[in-house]
Amino acid sequence: MSAFKEVILITAGDPASISTEITIKAVESQRVNKNINLVVITDTSLVEEYKQLIRSNIKINEIKDLIKFSDYKDHYLNIISIKLNNKVEYGKPDINNFSFTKFSIIKTIEIHNNSIASAIVTNPINKYIMYKSGFNFEGHTDFLGSLSSTKKKPVMMLVTNELKTLPLTIHVPLKKVTQLITKELIKTKIKIAVDDLRTFFDIKNPSIIVTGLNPHAGENGNLGDEEIKIIKPAIDELKTLTNISITGPISADIAFSSENRSNYDLAVCMYHDQALIPIKTLDFHNGVNVTLGLDFIRTSPDHGTGFDIAGKNLANPNSLISAINLAYEMSSNKNNA
Repeated sequence: MSAFKEVILITAGDPASISTEITIKAVESQRVNKNINLVVITDTSLVEEYKQLIRSNIKINEIKDLIKFSDYKDHYLNIISIKLNNKVEYGKPDINNFSFTKFSIIKTIEIHNNSIASAIVTNPINKYIMYKSGFNFEGHTDFLGSLSSTKKKPVMMLVTNELKTLPLTIHVPLKKVTQLITKELIKTKIKIAVDDLRTFFDIKNPSIIVTGLNPHAGENGNLGDEEIKIIKPAIDELKTLTNISITGPISADIAFSSENRSNYDLAVCMYHDQALIPIKTLDFHNGVNVTLGLDFIRTSPDHGTGFDIAGKNLANPNSLISAINLAYEMSSNKNNA
């Protein structure tokens, strides 16, 4: 293994999903940064089976040394193997394979914390199956937060070349958003984002906009008063306490125009779709999900499990490739900070 290369670990994801397919295609693509050594924590037999399914010729190499990765081979799909419980039927998630999916995540972080690995990239999981199996976290992000020593509330940020967005609330019904938006939530998440933009994205003086919750940012209270009572006071307090360049609340319907996007580094949004629609409209196949506030670098493709196309050789690996390359850039920026 070349000494100057960064080791990045990839989780298995749900074995019935497109995760194995996009992992094989990403390694084969030759579009992963040449300074990266990729290691996947998954079942070798699952990869062998999927190779045949998509007619891949990539060679597999199992790694034994979890500390230095001395068994690493260039131009191979390098695997630290863990065992599936049940045979996989593509497109049909199996509750009996939940422990495999969960163990891959835990094992990946364990290896990261005890080796030369510099970042992790997580493949998509199916939260419905995980909930049925007793998974008591809101989602992937919160589970990763529980495995981090920082004890900060993890923060989701979506990234493309043209835009970064941060949803204050994520997988909750719209009717609950107004109950969850607080001054403390706004201030906490923005502070974490500013620290990590400086450390991992080399943005020394981040410029941030904050969207309104209501149409036209409340229109001076005529369309809702959350902007007046919660959002603007939080922004004003942040301006007083820190040296952050922050503007808002501004109407979400103008926040993402090409002219406005050139004026800020991050858009902080009130809820899931407000943050994800512009990301997926601008660059559907290359968006990356980044978790801020952890003690390790974590990126992920900005898409789901793709059960409807699993096993059909239709999955696009671009978002995973972007996630891998962004993890490398974040690690490099951290090392140079």
